[in-house]
Amino acid sequence: MRTMRLKFRVLLLLAPLLAFAFLTNAGSAGNAEEKAIRAGKTIGQRDLGVWDDVFACGAEEVVVLRRGKELFTLSLSSSAELKKLAAAPATVATRIIACAGSGDRLWLFLQSDNDGPSVLDAYSGKVTNFDLQRRSAPGSHPPVIQSQVILRHADAALLMISGDERRSDFRPIYFWMSLTSGKVVAFPIGWDLYQFSPDQRIAMFEKPFLKPFERRPLQAVDMRTGDLLAEIPDRSSTGVAPFDWSDTQRVKPVYRGRPESGYQDRFAGISVDGSVFPIDIELDKKHYMSVAKVKDGFAGFTLRPEGNVGPNPFFHMALKQKQIPQLVAPGVAGFAMLDRGNCVFVTGGHGRKGQSSEAFFRSALEKSAWNVLDGVERLPELDKVFVDKDYITDSQTIRLIDGLGNHDSLVLCLFFHLREDRRANYEPVEGKMLQRLTWGRAVILTSTGERYMTDLFREGIPPYLIWLHNSGRIITGDYIWQSTGSIKERKVQVDEATIQLQR
Repeated sequence: MRTMRLKFRVLLLLAPLLAFAFLTNAGSAGNAEEKAIRAGKTIGQRDLGVWDDVFACGAEEVVVLRRGKELFTLSLSSSAELKKLAAAPATVATRIIACAGSGDRLWLFLQSDNDGPSVLDAYSGKVTNFDLQRRSAPGSHPPVIQSQVILRHADAALLMISGDERRSDFRPIYFWMSLTSGKVVAFPIGWDLYQFSPDQRIAMFEKPFLKPFERRPLQAVDMRTGDLLAEIPDRSSTGVAPFDWSDTQRVKPVYRGRPESGYQDRFAGISVDGSVFPIDIELDKKHYMSVAKVKDGFAGFTLRPEGNVGPNPFFHMALKQKQIPQLVAPGVAGFAMLDRGNCVFVTGGHGRKGQSSEAFFRSALEKSAWNVLDGVERLPELDKVFVDKDYITDSQTIRLIDGLGNHDSLVLCLFFHLREDRRANYEPVEGKMLQRLTWGRAVILTSTGERYMTDLFREGIPPYLIWLHNSGRIITGDYIWQSTGSIKERKVQVDEATIQLQR
């Protein structure tokens, strides 16, 4: 094991050379059939109207839409018709920030513009409120759900609610909620969620100080029931899953103190739906897990070195015990997982002055990668007059949209290339001016590397909200402002398109 850890450390030290080798050879892998691009025919487009709110519940394969107090659902996997639910007055002036299904319930976690947050079962109309006793003072802000941890393997959620203005310190209050019954347990004011057991079945809170300068006592809570536990799990041997209020993703990191690092917590694995997968690798400095995803028995994750703000190394592994992750690329800006362990990832540092990004499809079986835009005609080469000019913008950005649902996985790759002369913002300008150009493409990738070029999103900036279902249906939402008298309200224009993929 020591030898494997040393080999891994060498890989990280050689990251710049690996990046060069990868970028020069990535396009050569794969055969013509894999890289051939096909036409993705748009067989259905429709305007779904203007709504107050819209949210996609990926695991449940349903989109929830609200207009006033009326709720509708749109199934992504079956019927294309909107289904009206019972009126829900509690949803007026709210925004859906998360959802979770359990049995015949679909819980919507609501943020309110006027009152405290709540949770609504969209199917039964049952509303769960939180006893915050907020004082309604002029100009005050309502409490908000600052963070939520959805524990599907425990059929529970843990909510961090902040902004209770009846208290001078504004410290958050934590609530446990059962996803099967809607039961809520409020934890005492002054408790702070500290960490979880590696499998996230136990949460550990720090209670208020008993004596100054001493460590705060810990209290363990069973996440399946919300009950307090008498014993604190031993973190020294198993590690912990720390709580980070900004991290609401499904896959959580596990950290463990090591003697060689002075028992500082170091990355030691991932936790997925109650299962823990230890990872024993040696890193040259402290790393934090940035983004992690799982699909079809494989995991991909990026690790952020302490103090780093740029692209991060991207690792890939089978979701099994005693696995050593592979370093796919040393600097990745984003990635998406597909079936069979295949994936798509984005790297920067390309094009003129390294200002552009490129997307690559990687085959897990062949351990090879090729550029998603291989063979696609792009913008013509930049005029030599402007190549070295600092006032020229010539960059490509890429956005990856993961497919939702249980069908064979898809990824939507959105490319946007902007080329402009920034001197056009000033008058007068001497010399030759560069004409402003934009270029957009939307490519759908299947798990086997088949590419489908669509005719969507070619003009302007793509919508802010985009959801792709693995059947080829795409739901988009763009924010617009509508005036009612002297009041402007933000609404969402929702559209739908279906792309036919002849696989």
